[in-house]
Amino acid sequence: MTALLLVVEDHDGTRAQLEGALRASGYRVLSARDGQEALGVLEQSSVDLVLSDHRMAPMDGLALLRAVRRRQQVPFVLYSAGADARIVFEAGREGALSFLEYPFRIQEQLLPTIAAGLSRPSAPAEPPRRGADRLVGVSPAIRAVRTAIRRVARFSVSVLVQGETGTGKELVARAIHEESGRGPFVSVALPELSEGVLESELFGHRRGAFTGAVRAHAGLFEAASGGTLFLDEIGDAPPAVQVKLLRALESREVRPVGSSSARRADVRVVAATHRDLGDRVRAGAFREDLWFRVRGAVIRIPPLRARCGDVPALAAALLGEVSRAASLPTPALSEAALELLVRLPWRGNVRELRSVLENAVLWWGGDGALGRGELLEAMASLNPDLDAGEHALAERMLDAWRRHGWNQEAARRELGLTRAAWRTRFARLGLGVGRRAR
Repeated sequence: MTALLLVVEDHDGTRAQLEGALRASGYRVLSARDGQEALGVLEQSSVDLVLSDHRMAPMDGLALLRAVRRRQQVPFVLYSAGADARIVFEAGREGALSFLEYPFRIQEQLLPTIAAGLSRPSAPAEPPRRGADRLVGVSPAIRAVRTAIRRVARFSVSVLVQGETGTGKELVARAIHEESGRGPFVSVALPELSEGVLESELFGHRRGAFTGAVRAHAGLFEAASGGTLFLDEIGDAPPAVQVKLLRALESREVRPVGSSSARRADVRVVAATHRDLGDRVRAGAFREDLWFRVRGAVIRIPPLRARCGDVPALAAALLGEVSRAASLPTPALSEAALELLVRLPWRGNVRELRSVLENAVLWWGGDGALGRGELLEAMASLNPDLDAGEHALAERMLDAWRRHGWNQEAARRELGLTRAAWRTRFARLGLGVGRRAR
């Protein structure tokens, strides 16, 4: 069957032009005027590729990419006029297939990019981990999290998941949901939406409730009825939304924007935050009564640096995932690579580990184990704060270190760097290399 594409573009003329060109090329095409409409289309239809503008409001292309990635894996092509390097970098890091500079040539640039995305073979998938088994590791800390997930899943109480950015809070929310056996799982990242859009997205709205509300919209509370609603970064919820969230949690009813009547919402809420909500309450930024309501049960995810013994198993699992996604064989990790991974501070936690492994697979030659060199190359290339000169020096340092068998002293002397300069340069890459690497 002909591939089905979704075009997301807020400019009517551009959207019509793209639709026409893609249909003329033999594709079936759906379209959306913004990110919210696109998510609605994706709930109703299974598309083979998403083509989206980046400069849209209130949800830009990157926010849409993240929202889609939380729901499904589908090739995603972004485009924009005058996007800076950081946006392009973030798009690649979030999993975009490509980022095209607009205006682009449809025949020479767009169509080959779409064809490449659609032709990527799907690697055979291993049986997915479900429930508490989604959390990989054998440390006492992660075993305690798995136990807590299975315990709270049996009840309908609200759950607050706390942890640093990148620790896997949505993973825990999905695990709770899967262990519970409830209906649909619906998630929303509160900081990604403006206050006005957020209220409508959560609770729905009536037709004519505000300018642009040309049809009624059922909110996420209704979409999650009988299931689980995951509220990511609830600590950033605006005060007006906090009031309505409290009312919904207490009454199990929601009132759409512009409506005078409430609707029943049988929803189990799992909220997450990287903030200390107690501090937010004391600062007057978060309602104390809502804090009490969402923390019916609390699950705290430890940072990766606090369970470094789990890094080898986590790295192996993540390598399998990223290699299958790239249609590559899964490499083993060399002993030196594992030692390096275990020693790193992982300020971005599991998310940072995944990003480094994804990039390291690109540097891997395809033969033998994935080594320390590929990991270091990945860390240098993923650091957007390094300028061209620093990148060049980092590459020279990595090359010298590799040629000298990972002997720091020999590599440092060859480059004429002091010990302090050597450590400082590598600290810029997020590495601590204060002792000799073996």
